[in-house]
Amino acid sequence: MRHFLHEVRLSVGSIHALFLALVVAGAVSRGTAQVGTGETVIQKATEQFENSPLKTTSLGNGLFSFSGDGGNVTAIVDDGTTLLIDSGVDSRTPELSDAIFKATQRAITRVINTHWHFDHTGGNTFFGSEGVTIIAQENVKTRLSGVQNVPFIGMHDGPHPPQALPTVTYSNSMTLRQGLQRLTLLYYGPAHTDGDTTIFIVPANIVVVGDIFSNPFYPIIDLASGGSIDGMIHALDLILAQTDERTKIVPGHGPVATRRDLQDYRDMLAQVRQRITGLIAAGKTMDETVASVPTKDFDARWGSGYVPSDVFTQMVFSSLTNSTSASR
Repeated sequence: MRHFLHEVRLSVGSIHALFLALVVAGAVSRGTAQVGTGETVIQKATEQFENSPLKTTSLGNGLFSFSGDGGNVTAIVDDGTTLLIDSGVDSRTPELSDAIFKATQRAITRVINTHWHFDHTGGNTFFGSEGVTIIAQENVKTRLSGVQNVPFIGMHDGPHPPQALPTVTYSNSMTLRQGLQRLTLLYYGPAHTDGDTTIFIVPANIVVVGDIFSNPFYPIIDLASGGSIDGMIHALDLILAQTDERTKIVPGHGPVATRRDLQDYRDMLAQVRQRITGLIAAGKTMDETVASVPTKDFDARWGSGYVPSDVFTQMVFSSLTNSTSASR
């Protein structure tokens, strides 16, 4: 029966994925930042999510990470159930569900969303339809309930059906238990979006940070959803203050990282912010700032993802100037 349900969900998910792809393609405007030969950031990311193999990694202590089909998904197992952090992209949810069951041998009963983006909430409809409790910061429910446009990166999404929406929300903090692990959910204010949740897992000493950290890639700063470069750095400073050298960091994308990796990422963001702040103070326009390549010495390490350095520079510039170009 479980596999029959997966086949049904797959056909529905595939139709929704096709519809979303068409909507996203149609939402691209002339003012939208482009990647490669006419691709938006989201189009390039979606291609990656649809075609990358799904990889399962054991984190120890009954925790697993699943990567490849969108944002990283973390599973925490107790004696009878599995709790997930994020749910990947919708078109690959049956594959993800099978991989989770194979690794954990436990039914999924709760899902936490780190933020509202489609590559972290795409499985919500699938899991919500089967009675799974969905948990998120309260702004995530607001975002998923309406139409969201992020023209800077070519994303248009929503509204989502009721079964995809969080049924349990919190404002600033929340504590959950999953077997021997205590999960502390914290909201540090707008960072990557206005609804980012960071999850500290103790005693496993693991922190799941969502897209506040992409490893090793330039991030999306979702200005249309209240994100900002200042908020990103503020959140990273608070996360770093609560971790140690043994902490495993699960980023929104990319391999599990160390505290040193997270510190390097934070320092890169701070240095790029400082450089662009100086260019703005000197009266440089966005185009002139991009042409100066303020990320030049970071591109080799951080520029290989689906956010190219020029788009990242534009996002930081717009964040610092509150430029309306982010929402054109």
